[in-house]
Amino acid sequence: MSNPETKVTHAMVPRELAARPGGLALKVHTGPLAGQTLAVAKPSIKVGRSRAVDLTIADRSISKVHFALRATESGAELRDLGSKNGLWLGQRRIFHVGLIPGDVFTAGECRLELVDVAEVEVEVSTSEWCGELYGQSVVMRELFTLLERVAPTPLDVLIQGETGTGKELAARSLHQLSDRAERPFIVLDCASLPETLADATLFGFKKGAFTGADHDQPGLFEQADGGTVFIDEIGELPLAQQTKLLRVLDRRELSRLGEPGVLRRVDLRVIAATNRNLAEEVSEGRFREDLLHRLNQELLTMPPLRERPGDAVELAEVMIDELAEDHGLTIELGDDARAALPLYAWPGNVRELRNAIRRAVLLRREGTVRAADIRFGRGDGVASKLGEVLSHAGDYEQTHLEFDRVFVPSVLREFGGNLSAASNRLGISRDRLRRRLMALGLYGDGA
Repeated sequence: MSNPETKVTHAMVPRELAARPGGLALKVHTGPLAGQTLAVAKPSIKVGRSRAVDLTIADRSISKVHFALRATESGAELRDLGSKNGLWLGQRRIFHVGLIPGDVFTAGECRLELVDVAEVEVEVSTSEWCGELYGQSVVMRELFTLLERVAPTPLDVLIQGETGTGKELAARSLHQLSDRAERPFIVLDCASLPETLADATLFGFKKGAFTGADHDQPGLFEQADGGTVFIDEIGELPLAQQTKLLRVLDRRELSRLGEPGVLRRVDLRVIAATNRNLAEEVSEGRFREDLLHRLNQELLTMPPLRERPGDAVELAEVMIDELAEDHGLTIELGDDARAALPLYAWPGNVRELRNAIRRAVLLRREGTVRAADIRFGRGDGVASKLGEVLSHAGDYEQTHLEFDRVFVPSVLREFGGNLSAASNRLGISRDRLRRRLMALGLYGDGA
């Protein structure tokens, strides 16, 4: 996805202040930290026994990486990360649930209470574009501000984020906004790098260095001289090459295979990306701690699409406009698709959204892209069901009833049956939610 507007430099983009959830506080009721309130000034944290997480609780009943907690507009999202002893709300084991301040849950044998979700004021870009990245949400425009500040510096950068969040687009944007923009941008995908060819690929070789080396060949670092090297999935890089990469980062010099003692200077910036927790990889002995510190001169975190659901609609419209122009089509996003897009979690993030929109546009060809045209995962999720309801809308009352029959229970399931949290998410009172569930025939002893 490319910015259709004239490219602007970091210095030209005005900024403003905006508020977002920015900190989490947990009170420990039982366990080794009983009575303590633990506050973390981050909107999203991982909690466990390991030192590699954001909040460490040294209790044997807690897994190394036990659960994740993410601040939301109404409270926090709690997610089990494959723990051995689980998460519990009362007597129910939970895997993914919404919390509001005052809710108490159990991790292993430790009872914890969500005390507070703080709101912070942050500086954000006023532009919805930054290089090749697009987003109108506060978290994205806050990221744009950081990108614009980091781009003109010589700092190496580590970008972390789930698959499909746009890590390479962020790296390209950093390059485009830097004074290296007219120089090479070289991509190395460690996930597809054969270990036997790693040294030759990275550092190059001299003619005769090995069988088949019939010419001198510069490696990727030399090819990027003056520009930027983007190392994707750096967590996949073998330990032997990690040691050699550290030497390049420290000294900005290397030797080709077959040229021992001959040092070649390189002028480059290194941007690395990973979807792994590299601190955890360090603790497991799979990644060098000194390399992590060297790469992490600046850390950028790409937010998953589920944390910026409003952007899903805006991104879809940008994608449709690009596809329509590329293929000479007249097509737009329908209202039912607008309603359905933010309801799906998009586990494959922006990449999954792009593939779904491309398929829908190229099959529909003209007119309106409806919710039913968009493949949401396997096609059997809540968003697809809502799409079907909206695509076959009848009179207002019947359509509203069918919509609520799908949507309201999905929100209730999301919050583990907690009526207070679900009503908060829906923006209605607990009593009104109970009455609606009764009208739908969905309220009973278990609700």
